[in-house]
Amino acid sequence: MKGRRGSAIVLSMLLLVILSALGMFMVSIPVGTGESAGRHHRAVLARNMARSGANAAIARFPAVSGGGSPYVRRIPVGADVTGRYSVTSQKAAAGNVAAPGAGFEEYDLVSVGSVTDLPDGDARVVARIRYGPDLSGPRVRILKWEESGPR
Repeated sequence: MKGRRGSAIVLSMLLLVILSALGMFMVSIPVGTGESAGRHHRAVLARNMARSGANAAIARFPAVSGGGSPYVRRIPVGADVTGRYSVTSQKAAAGNVAAPGAGFEEYDLVSVGSVTDLPDGDARVVARIRYGPDLSGPRVRILKWEESGPR
């Protein structure tokens, strides 16, 4: 036994290093990220489609205004994936509008963004905007911006 003195501690340290390396490897492996990453990606696309629809409608506001009929746009965002937004705007109810000043009108704008293969994944932007004359021409101001949908 004189030649094997201290070998138990060396073997236990070697076993500790091997098990630690194996544990770090097992913890670093992503579990089930293939499906959830794709769903997260499509949810982000839907949210961005809703945002872009609201911003596009605000930028073109005199042309896309109050009749209540939706302004719809489809945009390819990848292989076999198409994004869509639908924007509807209408004059705000008279009881909900503060007296903004002469010539200004407030509108409620709703933009719904979706992706073709994401069931129940619609994202929504609800905005209140004020539109009216300004010294430099017509002006649109965002008063309220609320987002909802999958995260």
